Amino acid sequence: MSDLSPEEAHSLSKFLGSITEYTELEALALVTRDGLRLAFSCIPDYEVDPDLFSSLSAVVMQSGQDAIDSLGYTDLLEVVLRGEDAFIILSAAGRFFLMGASRKIEDLGKIVSVFRYYSAEISKRYPLI
Repeated sequence: MSDLSPEEAHSLSKFLGSITEYTELEALALVTRDGLRLAFSCIPDYEVDPDLFSSLSAVVMQSGQDAIDSLGYTDLLEVVLRGEDAFIILSAAGRFFLMGASRKIEDLGKIVSVFRYYSAEISKRYPLI
């Protein structure tokens, strides 16, 4: 996992494991602010390019941050992209982003809550430098 120590990588993998334990995401990624994939997992029938999935997070989050900045707001926390039959959630997590995808629209509220909790926990341990 990039320039992380083994202890940091293990801690982050535990967070990701907890997220998957409490949600039924079809894809989950931990991504650097530059869009570099540090971790990625998906269910077997979810066909997506992990690098594309991860790099899109940086583009979307940067666009969101630009919009927030232009309005005079601070600290973009999350972006939810919802289609008719699926959604993607991107959540700022300190030096990283969490990105999750699911076709279970009815789970959106629960997944947002789980992401908010774990993003805050990751941010405490790996703050934006």
